[in-house]
Amino acid sequence: MILIDEYFKHYPARKRVAEFLLRTGISVRNGSFYLEDAELSPSAIARALGVNRKVVYLTAETIESSKALCLLFERLKPKLKLEEVAPVMGWETLEIEVNGSPAKVLGNVLRRITDEGNDVVSVDLRNLPGEGAHLSLVLEKPLEGRTLKEIGEIPGVTRILVKTPERDKTRLVCTFCEVKYCPRRLDGADNVPD
Repeated sequence: MILIDEYFKHYPARKRVAEFLLRTGISVRNGSFYLEDAELSPSAIARALGVNRKVVYLTAETIESSKALCLLFERLKPKLKLEEVAPVMGWETLEIEVNGSPAKVLGNVLRRITDEGNDVVSVDLRNLPGEGAHLSLVLEKPLEGRTLKEIGEIPGVTRILVKTPERDKTRLVCTFCEVKYCPRRLDGADNVPD
């Protein structure tokens, strides 16, 4: 993000903290860090990022010394990520890496999904400077293999990750490992997206 790059260009550790705050929706108000209305300790943020606690304090100080940064960071809020709970809800998630015009890719992907008669529960498109464009869709039901193959052939789609609904809910109890599987087999498709 240009604003963060400008103010933190000489301070890579502080920049990392600022990007973390932005990405997670942690706001900075009156020198303190908040997740909604819950105050977070600078020590916890420092441990999470593997930086010195002083770097976290200095990041807050830099933010509050700039009107532009202050306006941005005091308004941050966390966002519910339906992608994380989709398997439990019986929904399928498509995570698509995009090269080119994300808006065109989104339009083409949505057209393929709705042509199949599927409903989209949630769409998240991120195209921040310095990051690759990323599209995440939560679908009401799993896509057919044919539709997945068509989506993989859309110009600009570089990679697809499919997270299918977990049929056996007891498998979700264990937090030690994460199992991703595909119940569909695409016959004759050698270069099927992930």
